[in-house]
Amino acid sequence: MDYQRQRALRDFYREEFMRHIDHLSSAGMLGDCQGCDFDSAYQRFLDGLDRFCGRADFPFLAEILLQRFDSLTRLSEIQPRRGH
Repeated sequence: MDYQRQRALRDFYREEFMRHIDHLSSAGMLGDCQGCDFDSAYQRFLDGLDRFCGRADFPFLAEILLQRFDSLTRLSEIQPRRGH
């Protein structure tokens, strides 16, 4: 995978993961002491995202991980209503 595509995928998934984390935090699911442990784990994940993104199967693995995040946050079900 070329560098530009790898970077675009990494940035897309990083934004998606951040969206889920922000949702969990705003819903109060990450309290002060939970947040500290989670922040550390999340930071390690983000730090490793560049290496992870270099894998040929990265899009497949990232999609599975996002599905797991979504099963917790249910963000895919939260859609703004559109007028006709």
